[in-house]
Amino acid sequence: MRTYAIICKFMGLWPTKKALQTWIKCHWKPKGSIDLHLGSKGFFTVVFINIEDKDRVFEGGPYFYAAISLYMRHWMMNFVLEHETFTSVPV
Repeated sequence: MRTYAIICKFMGLWPTKKALQTWIKCHWKPKGSIDLHLGSKGFFTVVFINIEDKDRVFEGGPYFYAAISLYMRHWMMNFVLEHETFTSVPV
């Protein structure tokens, strides 16, 4: 899963699944399909079918939802959001 997934969070914003799907299609324009999984505290996981989409999105950016910045990290097993620290965000 690490190869194909990223964990994301818009800082201070918890969009709905439908809103995120629309935003992803508009801003990331993936060539392959994606699976979107909502987590708690505004975190969500995007699993890409196409590895090139994942790499392009992860290396691109910065990304914003209106003026709200997007935090991204590679997926990791046993991700604990209570221990997550934000060392940098796009400005």
